Amino acid sequence: MGLTDFWKRRTAPALPVRDALVDRIEQALRELGWLQGQVGAPAAVTSAFGGDEMPFEHWLVQVFVPRLHEARRSGQWPPRSQVAVAAVRNLDGVPQTETLLRLLTELDNDINAGASR
Repeated sequence: MGLTDFWKRRTAPALPVRDALVDRIEQALRELGWLQGQVGAPAAVTSAFGGDEMPFEHWLVQVFVPRLHEARRSGQWPPRSQVAVAAVRNLDGVPQTETLLRLLTELDNDINAGASR
């Protein structure tokens, strides 16, 4: 694989696995009652995971999900993701978040592996 192949792979249209994960993460947030209505533009935050600006659940809905939608449209995914680690820390003890945590872990693994499925 040459250098140009690497860039093409990173900016390729959304991969089917990631497409499905984005949809499933959004659905999990809706089932928790945290996401309602249309997904808007990402809110502006200046701290990692919005920690200084909003509760983590709000960051997921107002920043993370809109950014997922942008990444899916543009094919520009981050080279690494650790949202599942932040989610485990912030959602520890929150009832009924197991599915969401599992899906975020799957997304992190897919992004971090640079999957080309």
